[in-house]
Amino acid sequence: MKNNTAKNIFKSFLSPVGLVLLLTLMTFITGYILMDQTESDSSLSKVVRLLAYWQEGFFSLLGFTLQMIMILVFGYALAVFAPINRVLKVIAGIPKNLTAATLLTAVITSFAGILNWGFGLIVGAILARFVHESLISKGFKSNSALLASTGYLGMAVWHGGLSASAPLTVAGKGHFLVDTIGIIPVSETLFSSFNVWITSGLISVFLITAYVLSKTSLTTSDSVASNPLRPIESGKEGSLARGVGLFMILVMMVGLIFAEEASLGMITLNWVNFLLFSLVLIAYKSWERFSLAVGQGLKTSSDILIQFPFYAGILGLLSSSGALYELSQLIQSQTSKEFFPLITFFSTAFVNLLVPSGGGQWAIQGPVIMETAANWGLNFAKLTMIFAYGDQISNLLQPFWALPLLSITGVPVRKLLPYCAMLFLSGFVFLTLAIWWMY
Repeated sequence: MKNNTAKNIFKSFLSPVGLVLLLTLMTFITGYILMDQTESDSSLSKVVRLLAYWQEGFFSLLGFTLQMIMILVFGYALAVFAPINRVLKVIAGIPKNLTAATLLTAVITSFAGILNWGFGLIVGAILARFVHESLISKGFKSNSALLASTGYLGMAVWHGGLSASAPLTVAGKGHFLVDTIGIIPVSETLFSSFNVWITSGLISVFLITAYVLSKTSLTTSDSVASNPLRPIESGKEGSLARGVGLFMILVMMVGLIFAEEASLGMITLNWVNFLLFSLVLIAYKSWERFSLAVGQGLKTSSDILIQFPFYAGILGLLSSSGALYELSQLIQSQTSKEFFPLITFFSTAFVNLLVPSGGGQWAIQGPVIMETAANWGLNFAKLTMIFAYGDQISNLLQPFWALPLLSITGVPVRKLLPYCAMLFLSGFVFLTLAIWWMY
Protein backbone atom coordinates (compact mmCIF):
# COMPACT_ATOMS: atom_id res chain seq x y z
CA MET A 1 0.00 0.00 0.00
CA LYS A 2 2.78 2.41 0.96
CA ASN A 3 4.69 1.55 -2.22
CA ASN A 4 1.63 2.34 -4.36
CA THR A 5 1.16 5.64 -2.56
CA ALA A 6 4.80 6.58 -3.15
CA LYS A 7 4.52 5.65 -6.83
CA ASN A 8 1.37 7.73 -7.23
CA ILE A 9 3.06 10.73 -5.62
CA PHE A 10 6.09 10.29 -7.88
CA LYS A 11 3.89 10.06 -10.99
CA SER A 12 1.96 13.17 -9.97
CA PHE A 13 5.18 15.19 -9.82
CA LEU A 14 6.06 14.02 -13.35
CA SER A 15 2.86 15.61 -14.67
CA PRO A 16 2.94 19.19 -16.05
CA VAL A 17 1.11 20.56 -13.00
CA GLY A 18 3.28 18.47 -10.66
CA LEU A 19 6.42 19.92 -12.21
CA VAL A 20 5.31 23.51 -11.76
CA LEU A 21 4.37 22.80 -8.14
CA LEU A 22 7.78 21.22 -7.56
CA LEU A 23 9.43 24.24 -9.17
CA THR A 24 7.40 26.53 -6.91
CA LEU A 25 8.63 24.64 -3.85
CA MET A 26 12.23 24.85 -5.08
CA THR A 27 11.78 28.59 -5.62
CA PHE A 28 10.50 29.05 -2.07
CA ILE A 29 13.60 27.31 -0.76
CA THR A 30 15.87 29.35 -3.03
CA GLY A 31 14.10 32.56 -2.05
CA TYR A 32 14.44 31.74 1.65
CA ILE A 33 18.18 31.23 1.25
CA LEU A 34 18.88 34.23 -0.98
CA MET A 35 16.26 36.82 -0.02
CA ASP A 36 17.19 40.24 1.28
CA GLN A 37 16.90 40.30 5.06
CA THR A 38 17.66 42.40 8.12
CA GLU A 39 19.15 41.22 11.41
CA SER A 40 15.74 41.41 13.07
CA ASP A 41 14.11 39.00 10.63
CA SER A 42 13.04 35.70 12.17
CA SER A 43 12.52 32.51 10.19
CA LEU A 44 8.76 32.90 10.55
CA SER A 45 8.76 36.49 9.26
CA LYS A 46 10.83 35.44 6.25
CA VAL A 47 8.36 32.69 5.39
CA VAL A 48 5.41 35.06 5.80
CA ARG A 49 7.05 37.63 3.51
CA LEU A 50 7.80 34.96 0.88
CA LEU A 51 4.18 33.77 0.93
CA ALA A 52 3.00 37.36 0.49
CA TYR A 53 5.37 37.91 -2.46
CA TRP A 54 4.11 34.72 -4.09
CA GLN A 55 0.46 35.69 -3.69
CA GLU A 56 1.04 39.23 -4.95
CA GLY A 57 2.70 37.90 -8.09
CA PHE A 58 0.20 35.11 -8.75
CA PHE A 59 -1.99 37.15 -11.11
CA SER A 60 0.64 39.58 -12.38
CA LEU A 61 0.83 37.98 -15.85
CA LEU A 62 -2.86 37.74 -16.70
CA GLY A 63 -2.48 39.69 -19.93
CA PHE A 64 0.47 37.56 -21.01
CA THR A 65 -1.47 34.39 -20.11
CA LEU A 66 -4.38 35.38 -22.33
CA GLN A 67 -2.01 36.21 -25.19
CA MET A 68 -0.51 32.70 -25.03
CA ILE A 69 -3.94 31.05 -24.86
CA MET A 70 -5.17 33.00 -27.89
CA ILE A 71 -2.15 32.07 -30.00
CA LEU A 72 -2.73 28.35 -29.33
CA VAL A 73 -6.52 28.52 -29.73
CA PHE A 74 -6.49 30.43 -33.04
CA GLY A 75 -3.67 28.26 -34.38
CA TYR A 76 -5.70 25.17 -33.52
CA ALA A 77 -8.84 26.62 -35.11
CA LEU A 78 -6.99 27.20 -38.39
CA ALA A 79 -5.52 23.69 -38.34
CA VAL A 80 -8.92 21.96 -37.98
CA PHE A 81 -10.53 24.14 -40.67
CA ALA A 82 -11.91 21.60 -43.19
CA PRO A 83 -10.30 23.06 -46.36
CA ILE A 84 -6.89 23.01 -44.67
CA ASN A 85 -7.55 19.39 -43.63
CA ARG A 86 -8.39 18.46 -47.23
CA VAL A 87 -5.22 20.12 -48.53
CA LEU A 88 -3.19 18.16 -45.97
CA LYS A 89 -4.76 14.91 -47.18
CA VAL A 90 -3.85 15.70 -50.77
CA ILE A 91 -0.27 16.54 -49.76
CA ALA A 92 -0.08 13.36 -47.67
CA GLY A 93 -0.81 11.28 -50.76
CA ILE A 94 2.25 12.54 -52.65
CA PRO A 95 5.12 10.49 -51.05
CA LYS A 96 5.73 6.96 -52.36
CA ASN A 97 8.25 5.88 -49.70
CA LEU A 98 9.14 6.56 -46.08
CA THR A 99 12.08 8.85 -46.86
CA ALA A 100 10.00 11.18 -49.02
CA ALA A 101 7.19 11.07 -46.45
CA THR A 102 9.56 11.92 -43.61
CA LEU A 103 11.16 14.87 -45.40
CA LEU A 104 7.78 16.21 -46.56
CA THR A 105 6.38 16.08 -43.03
CA ALA A 106 9.49 17.72 -41.59
CA VAL A 107 9.49 20.60 -44.10
CA ILE A 108 5.79 21.44 -43.84
CA THR A 109 5.72 21.11 -40.06
CA SER A 110 8.81 23.31 -39.63
CA PHE A 111 7.40 26.11 -41.76
CA ALA A 112 3.98 25.81 -40.11
CA GLY A 113 5.72 26.15 -36.74
CA ILE A 114 7.52 29.25 -37.99
CA LEU A 115 4.14 30.79 -38.85
CA ASN A 116 2.48 29.91 -35.55
CA TRP A 117 3.42 27.37 -32.90
CA GLY A 118 -0.17 26.26 -32.23
CA PHE A 119 -0.87 25.92 -35.95
CA GLY A 120 2.39 24.02 -36.49
CA LEU A 121 1.73 21.65 -33.60
CA ILE A 122 -1.69 20.58 -34.90
CA VAL A 123 -0.80 20.64 -38.61
CA GLY A 124 2.28 18.52 -37.93
CA ALA A 125 0.26 15.96 -36.01
CA ILE A 126 -2.48 15.74 -38.63
CA LEU A 127 -0.01 15.54 -41.52
CA ALA A 128 2.07 12.83 -39.81
CA ARG A 129 -1.08 10.77 -39.34
CA PHE A 130 -2.36 11.31 -42.90
CA VAL A 131 1.01 10.49 -44.46
CA HIS A 132 1.32 7.26 -42.47
CA GLU A 133 -2.22 6.20 -43.39
CA SER A 134 -1.59 7.02 -47.06
CA LEU A 135 1.59 4.91 -47.21
CA ILE A 136 -0.10 1.93 -45.54
CA SER A 137 -3.18 2.14 -47.78
CA LYS A 138 -0.92 2.03 -50.88
CA GLY A 139 0.92 -1.03 -49.61
CA PHE A 140 4.13 0.80 -48.68
CA LYS A 141 5.93 0.31 -45.39
CA SER A 142 6.01 3.16 -42.90
CA ASN A 143 7.13 4.19 -39.42
CA SER A 144 4.45 6.08 -37.52
CA ALA A 145 6.78 7.07 -34.65
CA LEU A 146 9.38 8.59 -36.99
CA LEU A 147 6.70 10.51 -38.88
CA ALA A 148 5.20 11.73 -35.60
CA SER A 149 8.62 12.97 -34.44
CA THR A 150 9.04 15.01 -37.64
CA GLY A 151 5.46 16.21 -37.14
CA TYR A 152 6.64 17.64 -33.82
CA LEU A 153 9.48 19.71 -35.31
CA GLY A 154 7.36 22.86 -35.35
CA MET A 155 7.84 23.05 -31.59
CA ALA A 156 11.63 22.88 -32.08
CA VAL A 157 11.77 25.93 -34.38
CA TRP A 158 8.77 28.03 -33.29
CA HIS A 159 10.65 30.43 -31.02
CA GLY A 160 12.52 31.76 -34.02
CA GLY A 161 9.23 32.36 -35.85
CA LEU A 162 6.28 34.74 -36.02
CA SER A 163 4.59 33.59 -32.77
CA ALA A 164 7.77 33.67 -30.66
CA SER A 165 6.74 34.71 -27.16
CA ALA A 166 10.02 36.21 -25.86
CA PRO A 167 10.93 38.35 -28.91
CA LEU A 168 7.35 39.54 -29.37
CA THR A 169 7.01 40.30 -25.66
CA VAL A 170 10.08 42.55 -25.56
CA ALA A 171 8.81 44.31 -28.70
CA GLY A 172 5.63 45.40 -26.89
CA LYS A 173 5.16 48.63 -24.98
CA GLY A 174 5.14 48.25 -21.21
CA HIS A 175 6.42 44.65 -21.09
CA PHE A 176 7.62 43.46 -17.70
CA LEU A 177 11.34 43.96 -18.51
CA VAL A 178 11.03 47.38 -20.14
CA ASP A 179 12.82 49.16 -17.27
CA THR A 180 15.86 46.93 -17.75
CA ILE A 181 16.15 46.49 -21.52
CA GLY A 182 13.70 48.94 -23.08
CA ILE A 183 11.72 47.98 -26.17
CA ILE A 184 13.47 45.72 -28.70
CA PRO A 185 11.84 45.67 -32.17
CA VAL A 186 11.54 42.38 -34.05
CA SER A 187 13.88 43.77 -36.70
CA GLU A 188 16.66 43.16 -34.15
CA THR A 189 15.42 39.71 -33.07
CA LEU A 190 13.16 37.64 -35.34
CA PHE A 191 14.11 39.39 -38.60
CA SER A 192 17.78 39.83 -37.81
CA SER A 193 20.40 38.06 -39.92
CA PHE A 194 21.47 36.30 -36.69
CA ASN A 195 18.09 34.56 -36.39
CA VAL A 196 17.53 34.01 -40.12
CA TRP A 197 20.82 32.15 -40.50
CA ILE A 198 20.51 30.11 -37.32
CA THR A 199 16.88 29.11 -37.85
CA SER A 200 17.52 28.22 -41.51
CA GLY A 201 20.53 26.17 -40.49
CA LEU A 202 18.58 24.41 -37.74
CA ILE A 203 15.84 23.36 -40.17
CA SER A 204 18.51 22.06 -42.57
CA VAL A 205 20.12 20.01 -39.80
CA PHE A 206 16.72 18.54 -38.88
CA LEU A 207 16.12 17.56 -42.50
CA ILE A 208 19.49 15.82 -42.77
CA THR A 209 18.84 13.96 -39.51
CA ALA A 210 15.34 12.96 -40.62
CA TYR A 211 16.76 11.65 -43.90
CA VAL A 212 19.31 9.48 -42.09
CA LEU A 213 16.69 8.18 -39.65
CA SER A 214 14.33 7.27 -42.50
CA LYS A 215 17.08 5.19 -44.10
CA THR A 216 18.07 3.37 -40.91
CA SER A 217 14.83 2.94 -38.92
CA LEU A 218 12.60 -0.12 -38.86
CA THR A 219 9.46 -0.07 -40.99
CA THR A 220 6.09 -1.79 -40.70
CA SER A 221 2.87 -2.26 -42.64
CA ASP A 222 0.69 -1.94 -39.54
CA SER A 223 -1.77 0.90 -39.05
CA VAL A 224 -2.03 2.81 -35.76
CA ALA A 225 -5.18 3.12 -33.68
CA SER A 226 -5.95 6.80 -33.12
CA ASN A 227 -8.87 9.05 -32.26
CA PRO A 228 -11.07 10.18 -35.17
CA LEU A 229 -10.44 13.69 -36.51
CA ARG A 230 -13.39 16.03 -36.86
CA PRO A 231 -12.54 18.87 -39.23
CA ILE A 232 -14.91 21.82 -39.12
CA GLU A 233 -16.50 23.34 -42.23
CA SER A 234 -17.28 27.03 -42.57
CA GLY A 235 -20.85 28.12 -41.90
CA LYS A 236 -23.47 27.82 -44.65
CA GLU A 237 -25.78 30.56 -43.41
CA GLY A 238 -24.87 34.06 -42.35
CA SER A 239 -21.56 35.85 -42.80
CA LEU A 240 -21.37 37.90 -39.64
CA ALA A 241 -18.04 36.42 -38.51
CA ARG A 242 -16.50 36.88 -41.95
CA GLY A 243 -17.69 40.49 -42.08
CA VAL A 244 -16.15 41.23 -38.69
CA GLY A 245 -12.91 39.52 -39.75
CA LEU A 246 -12.67 41.57 -42.96
CA PHE A 247 -13.31 44.74 -40.97
CA MET A 248 -10.46 43.82 -38.61
CA ILE A 249 -8.14 43.24 -41.59
CA LEU A 250 -9.16 46.67 -42.91
CA VAL A 251 -8.31 48.22 -39.56
CA MET A 252 -4.85 46.60 -39.69
CA MET A 253 -4.26 47.90 -43.21
CA VAL A 254 -5.28 51.43 -42.22
CA GLY A 255 -2.88 51.20 -39.28
CA LEU A 256 -0.05 50.06 -41.55
CA ILE A 257 -0.69 52.75 -44.15
CA PHE A 258 -1.26 55.73 -41.89
CA ALA A 259 0.98 54.82 -38.95
CA GLU A 260 3.51 57.52 -38.12
CA GLU A 261 6.27 54.94 -37.86
CA ALA A 262 5.24 51.91 -39.91
CA SER A 263 7.98 49.32 -39.36
CA LEU A 264 8.63 45.79 -38.16
CA GLY A 265 8.51 47.19 -34.64
CA MET A 266 4.72 47.16 -34.95
CA ILE A 267 4.69 43.34 -34.79
CA THR A 268 3.95 42.29 -31.21
CA LEU A 269 2.01 39.46 -29.57
CA ASN A 270 -1.15 41.56 -29.71
CA TRP A 271 -0.59 42.31 -33.41
CA VAL A 272 -0.15 38.60 -34.22
CA ASN A 273 -3.24 37.64 -32.20
CA PHE A 274 -5.29 40.37 -33.91
CA LEU A 275 -4.28 38.95 -37.30
CA LEU A 276 -5.03 35.35 -36.27
CA PHE A 277 -8.39 36.39 -34.81
CA SER A 278 -9.26 38.05 -38.14
CA LEU A 279 -8.20 35.05 -40.26
CA VAL A 280 -10.18 32.55 -38.17
CA LEU A 281 -13.31 34.74 -38.36
CA ILE A 282 -12.96 34.99 -42.15
CA ALA A 283 -12.35 31.25 -42.53
CA TYR A 284 -15.41 30.07 -40.59
CA LYS A 285 -17.78 32.71 -42.01
CA SER A 286 -20.57 32.18 -39.43
CA TRP A 287 -20.28 33.00 -35.75
CA GLU A 288 -21.62 29.57 -34.80
CA ARG A 289 -18.83 27.70 -36.61
CA PHE A 290 -16.23 30.16 -35.36
CA SER A 291 -17.38 29.55 -31.76
CA LEU A 292 -17.31 25.77 -32.31
CA ALA A 293 -13.70 25.84 -33.58
CA VAL A 294 -12.55 28.20 -30.84
CA GLY A 295 -14.31 26.06 -28.22
CA GLN A 296 -12.38 22.99 -29.34
CA GLY A 297 -9.15 24.96 -29.28
CA LEU A 298 -9.85 26.18 -25.75
CA LYS A 299 -9.82 22.57 -24.53
CA THR A 300 -6.18 22.32 -25.61
CA SER A 301 -5.23 25.49 -23.71
CA SER A 302 -6.38 24.50 -20.22
CA ASP A 303 -2.84 23.71 -19.05
CA ILE A 304 -1.70 27.25 -19.88
CA LEU A 305 -4.60 28.72 -17.89
CA ILE A 306 -3.79 26.50 -14.91
CA GLN A 307 -0.01 26.80 -14.90
CA PHE A 308 0.76 30.41 -15.85
CA PRO A 309 -0.43 31.89 -12.53
CA PHE A 310 2.07 29.63 -10.77
CA TYR A 311 4.83 30.88 -13.08
CA ALA A 312 3.76 34.45 -12.26
CA GLY A 313 3.86 33.60 -8.55
CA ILE A 314 7.40 32.28 -8.97
CA LEU A 315 8.40 35.49 -10.74
CA GLY A 316 6.84 37.62 -7.99
CA LEU A 317 8.60 35.60 -5.32
CA LEU A 318 12.00 35.82 -7.02
CA SER A 319 11.69 39.52 -7.82
CA SER A 320 10.31 40.87 -4.55
CA SER A 321 12.52 38.76 -2.31
CA GLY A 322 15.73 40.00 -3.95
CA ALA A 323 16.61 36.42 -4.93
CA LEU A 324 16.50 37.38 -8.60
CA TYR A 325 19.31 39.87 -8.16
CA GLU A 326 21.31 37.41 -6.07
CA LEU A 327 20.85 34.70 -8.74
CA SER A 328 22.06 37.01 -11.50
CA GLN A 329 25.11 37.90 -9.43
CA LEU A 330 25.77 34.20 -8.75
CA ILE A 331 25.56 33.31 -12.45
CA GLN A 332 27.80 36.23 -13.33
CA SER A 333 30.39 35.19 -10.77
CA GLN A 334 30.45 31.58 -12.04
CA THR A 335 31.00 32.35 -15.71
CA SER A 336 32.59 34.96 -17.94
CA LYS A 337 31.25 37.52 -20.35
CA GLU A 338 32.42 35.41 -23.29
CA PHE A 339 30.75 32.18 -22.10
CA PHE A 340 27.52 33.72 -20.80
CA PRO A 341 25.61 33.32 -24.13
CA LEU A 342 26.33 29.57 -24.12
CA ILE A 343 25.50 29.31 -20.41
CA THR A 344 22.19 31.05 -21.20
CA PHE A 345 21.46 28.53 -23.98
CA PHE A 346 22.34 25.49 -21.85
CA SER A 347 20.41 26.66 -18.80
CA THR A 348 17.36 27.60 -20.86
CA ALA A 349 17.28 24.18 -22.51
CA PHE A 350 17.46 22.54 -19.08
CA VAL A 351 14.87 24.73 -17.37
CA ASN A 352 12.44 24.12 -20.25
CA LEU A 353 12.29 20.49 -19.13
CA LEU A 354 10.87 21.73 -15.80
CA VAL A 355 8.89 24.70 -17.17
CA PRO A 356 7.38 23.47 -20.48
CA SER A 357 6.22 26.88 -21.65
CA GLY A 358 8.19 29.48 -23.54
CA GLY A 359 6.12 32.32 -22.11
CA GLY A 360 6.20 31.04 -18.56
CA GLN A 361 9.91 30.31 -18.76
CA TRP A 362 10.65 33.79 -20.13
CA ALA A 363 8.76 35.28 -17.20
CA ILE A 364 11.05 33.37 -14.83
CA GLN A 365 14.42 33.34 -16.59
CA GLY A 366 14.17 36.52 -18.63
CA PRO A 367 14.79 38.87 -15.69
CA VAL A 368 17.81 36.85 -14.52
CA ILE A 369 19.35 36.75 -18.01
CA MET A 370 18.77 40.41 -18.75
CA GLU A 371 19.93 41.64 -15.34
CA THR A 372 23.24 39.87 -15.92
CA ALA A 373 23.40 41.09 -19.53
CA ALA A 374 22.84 44.66 -18.38
CA ASN A 375 25.71 44.41 -15.90
CA TRP A 376 28.06 43.19 -18.64
CA GLY A 377 26.73 45.37 -21.45
CA LEU A 378 25.77 42.39 -23.63
CA ASN A 379 23.44 42.48 -26.63
CA PHE A 380 19.86 42.15 -25.33
CA ALA A 381 18.38 41.22 -28.71
CA LYS A 382 20.79 38.35 -29.39
CA LEU A 383 20.42 37.02 -25.84
CA THR A 384 16.64 37.05 -26.28
CA MET A 385 17.04 34.83 -29.34
CA ILE A 386 19.56 32.59 -27.58
CA PHE A 387 16.99 32.10 -24.83
CA ALA A 388 14.46 31.25 -27.57
CA TYR A 389 16.75 28.60 -29.10
CA GLY A 390 17.32 26.90 -25.75
CA ASP A 391 13.61 26.91 -24.97
CA GLN A 392 12.56 25.41 -28.30
CA ILE A 393 15.19 22.70 -28.74
CA SER A 394 14.43 20.81 -25.53
CA ASN A 395 10.75 20.67 -26.43
CA LEU A 396 11.82 17.56 -28.32
CA LEU A 397 12.49 15.89 -24.94
CA GLN A 398 9.50 17.44 -23.11
CA PRO A 399 6.23 15.55 -23.76
CA PHE A 400 4.01 18.35 -22.42
CA TRP A 401 3.28 19.95 -25.80
CA ALA A 402 3.34 16.57 -27.54
CA LEU A 403 0.06 15.52 -25.88
CA PRO A 404 -2.14 16.73 -28.80
CA LEU A 405 0.25 15.04 -31.25
CA LEU A 406 0.15 11.75 -29.36
CA SER A 407 -3.63 11.86 -29.30
CA ILE A 408 -3.98 12.63 -33.02
CA THR A 409 -1.35 10.17 -34.28
CA GLY A 410 -1.97 7.38 -31.76
CA VAL A 411 1.80 6.96 -31.27
CA PRO A 412 2.83 6.14 -27.65
CA VAL A 413 5.40 8.46 -26.07
CA ARG A 414 7.88 5.60 -25.50
CA LYS A 415 8.12 5.12 -29.28
CA LEU A 416 8.19 8.83 -30.05
CA LEU A 417 10.99 9.91 -27.70
CA PRO A 418 13.90 7.89 -29.19
CA TYR A 419 13.48 9.63 -32.55
CA CYS A 420 12.92 13.00 -30.89
CA ALA A 421 16.10 12.42 -28.88
CA MET A 422 18.14 11.96 -32.08
CA LEU A 423 16.65 15.14 -33.56
CA PHE A 424 17.37 16.95 -30.28
CA LEU A 425 21.03 15.89 -30.26
CA SER A 426 21.67 17.05 -33.81
CA GLY A 427 19.87 20.36 -33.24
CA PHE A 428 21.55 20.95 -29.87
CA VAL A 429 25.05 20.43 -31.29
CA PHE A 430 24.32 22.74 -34.23
CA LEU A 431 22.90 25.51 -32.02
CA THR A 432 25.85 25.28 -29.62
CA LEU A 433 28.34 25.72 -32.47
CA ALA A 434 26.26 28.43 -34.16
CA ILE A 435 25.89 30.51 -30.99
CA TRP A 436 29.60 30.24 -30.22
CA TRP A 437 30.55 31.24 -33.75
CA MET A 438 27.95 33.94 -34.51
CA TYR A 439 27.48 35.76 -31.18
